[in-house]
Amino acid sequence: MTKVRPALDDLTAATLARWPEHASYLAKSRENRSETVLDVSNTVAEIVLKLAQADPGGIDKAVDDYRFLCEEIVLPEELFFRRNGHYRLSTFAEANAEVYENGPFMDRYMNGLLFSNVIWHNHSHAMTYYVTEYLPRLPANADTLEIGPGHGIFMYFAAIAPNVGSVTGWDLSPASIAKTRHALATLGITRPVKLIQQDMFDVGTPADADMVDSIVMSEILEHVEDPVAAMRSAARSLRPGGYLWVNVPANSPSPDHIFLVNSPEHANQLVRDAGLEVVDSAAYAMGGASLEKAAKQLLSVSCVVTAQKPR
Repeated sequence: MTKVRPALDDLTAATLARWPEHASYLAKSRENRSETVLDVSNTVAEIVLKLAQADPGGIDKAVDDYRFLCEEIVLPEELFFRRNGHYRLSTFAEANAEVYENGPFMDRYMNGLLFSNVIWHNHSHAMTYYVTEYLPRLPANADTLEIGPGHGIFMYFAAIAPNVGSVTGWDLSPASIAKTRHALATLGITRPVKLIQQDMFDVGTPADADMVDSIVMSEILEHVEDPVAAMRSAARSLRPGGYLWVNVPANSPSPDHIFLVNSPEHANQLVRDAGLEVVDSAAYAMGGASLEKAAKQLLSVSCVVTAQKPR
């Protein structure tokens, strides 16, 4: 008997109502998921629906923004990448001028990415790894830090985890911090959450009280010019033996992606170059393709790495 997953069904129906041509993609994406991934996707769909319904544009605008992401943001960048073998932009200054300082564009971009956590095969699997494998690994009463929490979904799961003692987020942008705070409030998080305007490249020597047991960097490294320096700087706030969780896409063009990770092995090596030990890693190709096919065709792959700071 097929298990009922109402939020996943509702999000699928809302998407098809606005974009019926996406039906075959949605069906294929859902068929290739294990029961565990489907369960997590249903929970994430509940979150996405709540956040979309709290937005003035509602669910219809959110779906339209997801379609905008697929057709008008990712597709042109994909065509450039295929023709040239590199991302279109290469500096943070370029991405900042073209993307981050464009408020209306960023709003649509972030809304689209919100839906991708449910719909895209690689994103849904990376989320499942975080929820079912990474968070349970943390020690009791763990102090956690997320860099660039954005839509707040990863932070939400940390905030409800029974073994998490404190939750902190860093972001450069006051507007992004406000968006994360609003999202957590919408999702009913009432426990204290510290959201701090902080540049991850500007970390001094934290006091013992400011050290953490876990740092999450999900889809951050592709946005910076030197991901190794970013991890080294952030890891100053990590206690010896603490964990760094990295989720970085390989061969994944987007208008604000400036550092090209070209394989899961490359992602692992970047973590090692930052002075951290790779404890575990996984990779999930777009559309459920095999990693061999993804390597041959340069398909986007979500590379997940659990690393540990030497004791």
